[in-house]
Amino acid sequence: MSTRLGVRRESNILSTSSKTAEDGRLYYHVEVNIKSYANNNELAVMPQDRIPRLEWNRRYLSVLGVENNRLYELRLQTPENVFEEAENDLRQVMDSFRVNKVAA
Repeated sequence: MSTRLGVRRESNILSTSSKTAEDGRLYYHVEVNIKSYANNNELAVMPQDRIPRLEWNRRYLSVLGVENNRLYELRLQTPENVFEEAENDLRQVMDSFRVNKVAA
């Protein structure tokens, strides 16, 4: 959702999974694609004068973990056209995410 006039967003959940890491904690992985479309003339009165165009297309990758009674999130984002070339590095970063116990 956007507060800008003439902007429409589309989102798709691409995958969700959970895994127990070597530290014994459970981590959740979520991948989402979001596309943003903006009108070329958001103040136009007639619909034919508002032509939507793709503004951006991004992949969001999140890893969630719980510790210290708190939810922690690692969120990565990249343009969809860059994702394929950067996928291995991004997944390595995701797999390295760990939550730690903090003494009060």
